[in-house]
Amino acid sequence: MTTEFHLSVAPVDCAQEPIHIPGTIQPHGLLLGCTLPDWTIAHVSANTSSFLADVDPQSLLGRPLDSVFPIETVHSVRNQLQTAMLSGSAERLDCLALDDSAHRYDMTVHMVDGLAVIEAAPSVMGAGANGVTLLRGLAGRLRRAPTVQRLLTLAAQQVRAVTGYDRVMIYRFLPDESGEVVAEAVRYGSDSYLGLRYPATDIPAQARELYRRQPLRLIPDVNYQPVPVLPGRSPEGLPLDLGLAALRSVSPVHVQYLRNMNVRATLTVSLMRGDQLWGLIACHHSEPHYLSGALCSAAELFGQMLSLQIDVREQQQEQQRVTDAQHAHDQLLEAMSPRDTVFEDLNRYAGMLHSMIACDGVAVWSNGRLNGEGVLPPDEAVGKLIAFLGQKPLDRIYATSSLAEHFAPAASFADHASGVLAIPISRVAQDYLLFFRREVIQTVTWGGNPDKAVQRDPVRGTLNPRSSFEAWRETVRGHARPWTASELRVAETLRVALLEVILRRTELIASERQQAQDSQSLLIAELNHRVKNVLSLVLATTRQSAQQATSVEEFTQEVERRIQALASAHDQINAPAGASTQLRALLESEARAWNGRDELDERIHFAGRAVTLDVRGYQTLALVLHELMTNAAKYGALSVPEGQLTVSWQLMEGRGLELEWNESGGPEVKPPTRRGFGSIVTERTVPFELQGDARVEFRPEGLFARFRIPPQHVSLGTEQPQTDLVKARPASPIAGLRLLLVEDSMMIALDAQTMLEDAGVQVEIAGSLVDARRALRLDPFDLVVLDVNLAGETSLGIAAELEAEQHPFLFATGYGARTAIPERFDQVPVVTKPYNLSALGYAIGQLPGLGRPRERSPLTENRGA
Repeated sequence: MTTEFHLSVAPVDCAQEPIHIPGTIQPHGLLLGCTLPDWTIAHVSANTSSFLADVDPQSLLGRPLDSVFPIETVHSVRNQLQTAMLSGSAERLDCLALDDSAHRYDMTVHMVDGLAVIEAAPSVMGAGANGVTLLRGLAGRLRRAPTVQRLLTLAAQQVRAVTGYDRVMIYRFLPDESGEVVAEAVRYGSDSYLGLRYPATDIPAQARELYRRQPLRLIPDVNYQPVPVLPGRSPEGLPLDLGLAALRSVSPVHVQYLRNMNVRATLTVSLMRGDQLWGLIACHHSEPHYLSGALCSAAELFGQMLSLQIDVREQQQEQQRVTDAQHAHDQLLEAMSPRDTVFEDLNRYAGMLHSMIACDGVAVWSNGRLNGEGVLPPDEAVGKLIAFLGQKPLDRIYATSSLAEHFAPAASFADHASGVLAIPISRVAQDYLLFFRREVIQTVTWGGNPDKAVQRDPVRGTLNPRSSFEAWRETVRGHARPWTASELRVAETLRVALLEVILRRTELIASERQQAQDSQSLLIAELNHRVKNVLSLVLATTRQSAQQATSVEEFTQEVERRIQALASAHDQINAPAGASTQLRALLESEARAWNGRDELDERIHFAGRAVTLDVRGYQTLALVLHELMTNAAKYGALSVPEGQLTVSWQLMEGRGLELEWNESGGPEVKPPTRRGFGSIVTERTVPFELQGDARVEFRPEGLFARFRIPPQHVSLGTEQPQTDLVKARPASPIAGLRLLLVEDSMMIALDAQTMLEDAGVQVEIAGSLVDARRALRLDPFDLVVLDVNLAGETSLGIAAELEAEQHPFLFATGYGARTAIPERFDQVPVVTKPYNLSALGYAIGQLPGLGRPRERSPLTENRGA
């Protein structure tokens, strides 16, 4: 499938051979070149005497055209030149006279370098009917062909039937500029070229450009004698440009190429998609074969019709692929939120990305890390690939089906990723969305050895085309399936869309950052407010307890008990969502605190639906129920074995929560002679804090109380399992233990030390991890109490070391929940601050291994958290 270029050029110059200025034409017609606007003949072919009797070619130079051709012919040529000037191509005229004889000629005219180039070849009378038949017969078939392949096969068959050539091939150019015979109609008994591929050197770039400009090329007989064009050069020293000339002479190499194929005549019709050369209709004949101008016109017009059908069919296919990809693209963007994109959760979106652009692997490279799915290059190679891509423009995609040809290290992983399509997703950082395609090992069947398309004769130094066109198979490696134009358009659309997502994300982050700053300021103000309220409440509790207490010991116990109740309420509020503010959870917590066991006292009964309290309601009821439970345990129904306590509640529509406290079976109850602090809390807190109702009746058979909590503080809830924080319980026997308390607050540590030492525990205080490790290294301890958060440090590291050595320890926290404690320590008891002797005692009792002789711990100072 080669085209013409001169034997005298070297192989490296073939692509630059000026085949548009051969200086000769084929002999089956004549050629004239006229200057404008005077239409004076400036060039003439040396064979004019074969068509114009008794006319010396040299004598025509300098004469006006109308002194040679009939005036009617000159008039037609002038008119058609106007059309040619507008179209930029050669225009045809049929059946015109050149003299007063009966001979008629088919003519073409075109414009080049200010000259009108006129060609004429003998007409074949009656041949135009075949051209009409060709067009009429094919138009319907082309429209009905179900596929592009069927369309091309029908075209080849019909062209052969009408033109009479032995072989008609549809030749398609591939992305690498090689070509393949994709359809064929051939005379019975001839070799088939269907499926054969031909190297790009067979039709070099300048030849493809001429096929793009000149849609039809006819060679009636390759064994012709070239006819010179006179003069060889213009007065300016330039040869006549014959690029658009139908009679332009053929390169000797091309002539030899055709002879090697046993071809004597050819017709070539260009197939276009837009302004790009899609392929050719190539016709071969084993004998000289001449087509009339009418048939050539019909073939040219048919080529345009076939080109249009190919364009429409391929556009439909591409549009369907684009539509499918756009649908996947829209689904992808709809599914992505600015917080949850392909950058964070690629696996979620991988299927959509595969639907948009077919690939074997897809990955995101962001912030120096790879997140991928499917078949990918090795991790160690990706960083180098990103550095290579970073040298490319960041405002456009990069695609190749043979990465190793551009990036040498890719040869090592060509089997995994020969093709890559990289979409930059950041204009600053080197972040990419990457699509990879596997190597497709192809067996390409060439029409002869492509490496020997043209060889130099060692004796004469001339170039000879290959003489063998037998199938020559080559295994091609390192190539993936090429990325199509529609896939590249989808990739560009995706690039723009992802940049929009990133922009929205940036704006959202900025907005959320501002909201977080505003929330932080509000939170600090709220914390200041709450701390002041808590301090005021503690101060009031202390003053009221001081007025009621008869001794320092009683005062200390009452203040500690009431402050511990406040702390317990705060713990419940900060426990896991749903469980934290359940009314039943609060009641059970208070009941267990006095019972001292995990199970509820069988004398205590609760009845009511699941109810959730808001923070204010919960804190208020915590104080009230604590006072009631304390009174019942000390003086009321729970102070004797036969006593009973029933707490019931119900939600009243429009009224909120109604709760009843009913004691029975205890000592006889008498109204108090004076109101103490406990009675004030019980009777006044709910009305004052919640604008509810409270009524307390001192019935002889037992205390009765009814409370109404307004609806804004209560709602229906669901029962939740209790938090595993250790609640206040009567102390287990802990006297005689040696304990290391790791606490960074000196006042809290000293208070806890005093409380524990009063109970017979030996306490050593460590204010930091360094101090704790030193103490463990120097002295044996039965138990270690670890504050979870020490100033700027965490005790989780030393906890892991103690766990590994099976050394008993427990956590202490001011958070009121396990939020700061990893799941691996789920079995480790947790006590909440402020420290309470009974809570510590109960927690210590849950630890296994206490009482075994302890040696110094091997923990060292350099073992960090």
